[in-house]
Amino acid sequence: IPEGFNVWEIDKKLTQAKLTKTGDFAKIFYSKSGYIFPDTYNFDPSSTVQQIGQRMLDNFDTKVGRYNKQDIIIASMLEKETKEEKDMRLVAGIIKKRMDKGMLLQIDATVGYGWCLKRFEANPNRLCDVTQAPIAAEIKGDGVFNTYKHLSLPPAPISNPGLKAIRAAQNPATNDYLYYLSTRDGSQIIYSKTLAEHESNRRKYLGL
Repeated sequence: IPEGFNVWEIDKKLTQAKLTKTGDFAKIFYSKSGYIFPDTYNFDPSSTVQQIGQRMLDNFDTKVGRYNKQDIIIASMLEKETKEEKDMRLVAGIIKKRMDKGMLLQIDATVGYGWCLKRFEANPNRLCDVTQAPIAAEIKGDGVFNTYKHLSLPPAPISNPGLKAIRAAQNPATNDYLYYLSTRDGSQIIYSKTLAEHESNRRKYLGL
């Protein structure tokens, strides 16, 4: 189970391994998102869905140790926003600084997750792909995961973070930045200190 997988991606992985049927895992464990530890597991084919999920939850407690909910939520966003540990710590610092200043976080990944969660709760027999979320349209809505409308963090994690992201959330890097963006190929994160600098970088790197 790779770091940053959400519950629907884990469900698909387990189904491909012929351990569960589509939707069985997500229906039971979607409310535990954030605490399903990403790791390599060996399961007996006779394992029940409950046994599989509980082992992942127990593994989280064993590997992570002490934590608070805020750090897990931030770590779940870092998994979707960054790849390298140094960037995770920098972005964690930016997120916490924006929260301290009362600024909107404006993170697309939370919006996409909220869209998927809403669809899944309406029809639990259908898994959701966050990459298909209509972000521009969803930003206009008032969902609780819409960090373009609601201050502070979303109410729950949006993915299942690994140790690197969790440690980064617990130990954010102090920095002078307030903004960041990912290049289109995801290979680099560009940081900005001011909104004007950020807008310039959006034009330069994203053509927006």
